[in-house]
Amino acid sequence: MNNCTFTGYLLHDPQIEAGELDGGASCCTVKLVTYEYRKNKRGEKKKVPTIITLQAWASGAETIAKIGKKGTKMTVYASARNGATKTDTTDDIVFRINEFDFGCLDKE
Repeated sequence: MNNCTFTGYLLHDPQIEAGELDGGASCCTVKLVTYEYRKNKRGEKKKVPTIITLQAWASGAETIAKIGKKGTKMTVYASARNGATKTDTTDDIVFRINEFDFGCLDKE
């Protein structure tokens, strides 16, 4: 199946938008940065970021927009989609959030 799990940090404060698709459901498009650590030839550790575009709809979008803030750690379970809406081109890959969890809700 087309299921992916990502853990990373929100690049920006999530913004909710009234959707024109899916019967007017709310949409929240967020960018999540994940890091991979590699060693170069000299043995030095290097942090390599990957930025992933994700979308949540309806109640999930509202919850992410309400709780999420820039820098918040988040784990998402998502499915890959073509970026036909709310992205720069239709060739973009957008991951639709099916489930999510914030890594530090108990902190102030």
